[in-house]
Amino acid sequence: MSNSPIYTSQSTVKSLWQEYRIYDNRVEFDTHLGRMTVPFDHIERVDVSESEVSGLLRGDLHLKDFRPALKLDWANFSEHVVLDKSKGHIRRVLFTPDNPEAFKRALDETLTRYREKQAGDSK
Repeated sequence: MSNSPIYTSQSTVKSLWQEYRIYDNRVEFDTHLGRMTVPFDHIERVDVSESEVSGLLRGDLHLKDFRPALKLDWANFSEHVVLDKSKGHIRRVLFTPDNPEAFKRALDETLTRYREKQAGDSK
């Protein structure tokens, strides 16, 4: 595993002072309960979602593709990232990086490079 993060979301009040990092083969969440690591091989999908409170005010209950989720911070009240996993007890993680769009963009780019490398290595 690489020791230098490619992208670091600084801790803010929205993230409850937790830090989220992207490496070349994983995402790490430094939480108040310890470090949570998600290997890229376990990531199914990454999306940016609006505040669930905003959706509720419009009548959107966010029931499409519903999965129970671990919410690491104030994700209900802010624009946040939804990370769906293929393995583990927890299959959906919601978290609020300092800039959700930039975090998703960096993760998408890093995931693409990782998957291309994995496909090349398997030939």
